Amino acid sequence: MKKGNLNRPQAVKAKFDQNFTASPYGGGALIERILRSLNLQRIIKRHLPKRSKEADYQTVDCVYPLIASLLLGGRGISAGESLRHSKTTMSIFGLKKGVPSPSTIYRTLCEMAGLSERPWDETYKKRGAMQLRFNLEGKERRVPTMRRIVPEEPEWGTLKSRTMLEDFTASVARRCAGALERFIMRMHGWYVLFGDGTDLEVKGESFDAARLSRDGEKILRLMSLMLGPITVSHDILPGNVDEGVWLPKLVKRSKQTVREIVGKKGKVLSLLDAAFFENNVVKELEKNKWAYIICANQKRGVLQSLALEQPKEIWEDTGGDEKRKWRCSQVCVFTHTPQDWDRPVTIVCRRWQKEEELAGCWHYSFLGTRIEPEDLDRETLRRYGYAPLIWLLYSTKQGRENHFKTPLIDLGLHHPPSCRLGVNQVFYALAMAASNVAMVLRYRVMPKQMRGMHLFRIREIFIRIAGYIRKGGRILTVYLAGGDIPLWMQDVFNQAHTEAGRV
Repeated sequence: MKKGNLNRPQAVKAKFDQNFTASPYGGGALIERILRSLNLQRIIKRHLPKRSKEADYQTVDCVYPLIASLLLGGRGISAGESLRHSKTTMSIFGLKKGVPSPSTIYRTLCEMAGLSERPWDETYKKRGAMQLRFNLEGKERRVPTMRRIVPEEPEWGTLKSRTMLEDFTASVARRCAGALERFIMRMHGWYVLFGDGTDLEVKGESFDAARLSRDGEKILRLMSLMLGPITVSHDILPGNVDEGVWLPKLVKRSKQTVREIVGKKGKVLSLLDAAFFENNVVKELEKNKWAYIICANQKRGVLQSLALEQPKEIWEDTGGDEKRKWRCSQVCVFTHTPQDWDRPVTIVCRRWQKEEELAGCWHYSFLGTRIEPEDLDRETLRRYGYAPLIWLLYSTKQGRENHFKTPLIDLGLHHPPSCRLGVNQVFYALAMAASNVAMVLRYRVMPKQMRGMHLFRIREIFIRIAGYIRKGGRILTVYLAGGDIPLWMQDVFNQAHTEAGRV
C-alpha cells in the first residue's frame, strides 16, 4: 500500500487560538436552567448562614458553584476546578465573582459546621524517627517531619449547624420531589421510603471519625432515607455506629418533610434490610403511621425453627426460578413476637431448593410486617396472593439501593474529602442536594425514552459539548457545536432544555 492511500494523518499537532473562546461544558446550560427553575440560590440564602461582610465570597458564592461542579463531574472540595479555569463556563452558570479556590471553599465549610480552623501547632506535631526511602528514580525521598494530630473524639458539627443543614436538605428535597411526577415515588398506592446505611472508605490515619469495619477497613458511615429517588434525610457518622439505633432518629427527623411531600392522605411504605428489624425502629415507623416490610433474617435461628413447625398445608408453591437456579420455592405466613417486643409481628417466610443441591435441602428467608390484607389493593391482592405480593413489594428494594449510585459513584462520594467529621457533614449535605437535582434531571427533565439514564451517561452525551456564548440584553445564549453532534442528540437536548424551564 502506498503512503498516499493512507487516510490517517502522519502527525497531530496542537496550538492555542487566542481568538477562539469556548467551554467544554456547553451542555452545562441544561444543568444551570434546572438550578434556576428550582430556585436553588434562594434556598441557599434562606437556610445557610451568611459569611462576614469582609469576606470576598459569600456563602451562596461558594455553595452554588460547588453543587454545580459536582453535577458537572467535579470531585470533593476541589470540585470547582472544573469551572474555575474557564471564564466561558463560569458565565454559563452566572458566576460573576468567579469560583472560590479550594482553600476558600474549605474555610466556608468549616464556618458552616461551626468549627474554627485549627492553628498549625494544634494541627500538626513533630514526627518520630523514620527510615529513609527511595523514590521511583532511586533517589532519597523527602521524609515528612510533621504528622497530623487526630483528636480522640470526632469533631462533630455544632447542633446549630446540623439543624441548619437538616432544614436545607429538607427544603431541597421538598422542591425536587415537587418537580417529579407522583408515579415515580409510588408503587401500588404507596409512597415508598427506603432507608439504609453504607460504608465510606477512608485511607490514612488522619480521619477523626474513622472506625474499623467488620472487614478490618477504616470507614465512616452514611445513613440515608430516600422517598422514591429523593433523599429526604441523611447523616455522616463514625464508622462504628449501630444503624438500628440511628435510623429512628432519621425517621423522626423526616416525618414532617415526608408528610409535606405525600400529603395528608398519602400512604407510606418503608422497605428496610435486616439491620433494622428492631423494636425501636418499628415503633418509630408506627408513630408516623408508616407501613413497613423489613427483612427479618437477623432472627433467622428462631424463625427457621418456627418455619419447620408449620404444617405442609399452609405452604404455597411459587414455582422455580431459572435465573436464581431454584428448583422450586414456597411461601407461608405465621406470627411471632421477638424477644423484648411488645406485640407480635407477621412473618412472611420464603424457602427454596437450589438446582445443584439434593432435593429436600431448603434455604429460608424472612420478612417482618404488620400490613394486613385489607391494606393492599384488592385487585393486586387477588392476582398475586398475600405472601407472594409482600415478597414482590420487597423485591423492589434492590432497585432502590441502586439510587445510591448517583451520590456515591456519579458524584464521587465513596471517599470523604475531609479529615474532620463536621466538614464532611456539611459537604455531604451539599452533595445530597446535588444528588436530588440529578434525580430531577434523570426522572423529569430527560425525555421519556431516556428517563432514568445515569448521571455519568448524561454528562458524557449531553453536557460535555463544546459551546460558546453570546450576550444580548439580559439573555445569555449558549451556542453548542451542532455540526459535530447527531441530530437525534440535538433533538433530545432541546426537549430536555425546554422541560428544564418548566420544573
